[in-house]
Amino acid sequence: MAMKKIRIKICNSDLTNKFSFGSFFLGILKKYYEVELSENPEYVIYNESDFEYLKYNCIRILITGENITPNFNLCDYGMGFDYLTFGDRFYRIPLYLLAQYYTDAEIKLADSFLDSSKPRQLKDAQGWELNGPDFTRQKLFTKADLAKKTGFCSFVYSNYLADPERDEMFNKLSTYKRVDAGGACLNNVGGRVKSKMAFESSHKFSIAFENSSRSGYVTERLVNAMVAGTIPIYWGSPDVDKEFNQNRFINCHAYKNFDEVVARIKEIDQNDELYLQIINEPIAAPGVDFQAIRDGFEKFLQHIFDQPVKDAKRRTINAARAAVMEANEVLAAKRATRKNFFRKLLAFFYKPFRRSIVIERLKQKILSKQIQKK
Repeated sequence: MAMKKIRIKICNSDLTNKFSFGSFFLGILKKYYEVELSENPEYVIYNESDFEYLKYNCIRILITGENITPNFNLCDYGMGFDYLTFGDRFYRIPLYLLAQYYTDAEIKLADSFLDSSKPRQLKDAQGWELNGPDFTRQKLFTKADLAKKTGFCSFVYSNYLADPERDEMFNKLSTYKRVDAGGACLNNVGGRVKSKMAFESSHKFSIAFENSSRSGYVTERLVNAMVAGTIPIYWGSPDVDKEFNQNRFINCHAYKNFDEVVARIKEIDQNDELYLQIINEPIAAPGVDFQAIRDGFEKFLQHIFDQPVKDAKRRTINAARAAVMEANEVLAAKRATRKNFFRKLLAFFYKPFRRSIVIERLKQKILSKQIQKK
C-alpha cells in the first residue's frame, strides 16, 4: 500500500545535522509517510526559538524543549513538558526522551556506562536511535566503582541566565567540600571540560538543576547524571517523582530548604553503604513505561497527519485577532532576543570576576561563616 504524501516545512532546524529536532521528526514521519519538504507546506513544524512559522497559514505544529506552554491561538498542535489535557491538540513528551545526547561520542560513552546484557525497555527505532542508549539498563554499582571516584561533586553549566537556585546550591555545598565546576559558569578547574559525561562520572554527586522550575519541566540533565553513575542533586520539576524514582537521586523539592538538602548529602557522602543503596535503585518510578510515552508520541503524530488536511486545523481565532496576536508574538520575540543579548553581555564581562580564585575563596569563607552562625 502506497504511503500518504505530505508536504511539510521545518523551521529553524539544520536538517544536515542528524541530531537536530528537524532530523528527528523526519526520521519518525518517514516511517509512515512520503515526506516532501516544501515552501508551500500543508504542515509547518517549529520550535520556540523562531517566528518564521508565522509566514505559513497552514497546520502549525509546535515542539518545545523549553519551559513554555504552547499558545494554542497560534498553533494547531503542541508538544512539550506540561501535564496538560487539551483535546487532541497536545502531547506531553519530555526532552529526556527526545534529545538526550548530541554527538556520536556521547552516545558511545553513555552506552559504556550501561549494562548491555539487560533487555531493552526503550526500542532503538528509526528516529529515536540518535537519542542514546536505553538509560534504564543501568549497571550494578559496586564498592570498587565507588573507590574509583576521584571527586566529590560536579557542576557543569555554561548558561549564566538560569534561576538563582542553581548557584545557591553550588555555594552552599561548596562550604562542605569542593564542588568542581567544569563548564563556563563558575569554572574552577582551569577551563571547560571536553566531556561533561566523563567529568560527571568521576564524581560521587552531580548538581542537576534545571534553568527554571515548573511542574513537568524535566530535561535530559537528571537522566544524563544517572547514566554517568552519579547521584544527582535535582531541582526543577516539583513532581519529578511522577516519572523518576526519587530514591535514586536527591530531590530538592522533597526538603524544606537547601540546608536540609546539604545535610542529606553529607549523610550519604559519609556512608558508603547508603551511597551504594541509593545509586543502585531503579531509575524509573513504579509503573512508568517510557516506551509507552514514545509510542504515544508517534500515535499523536499519526493522528495529525492521517486525517485530511482540511480536517486537521484546530485554531478557531478569527483572522483579525490572529493578525494582532502574531504581530505581538514577533515583538515579544524581538524583546526577548534583546534582553538575552544584554544578559549574556553582562555575564561575559562579569565572568572574569567569577573566575578569580581570590574572590571565590573570599566568598566561600564568608558563606562558611554565615552557615556556622546558623
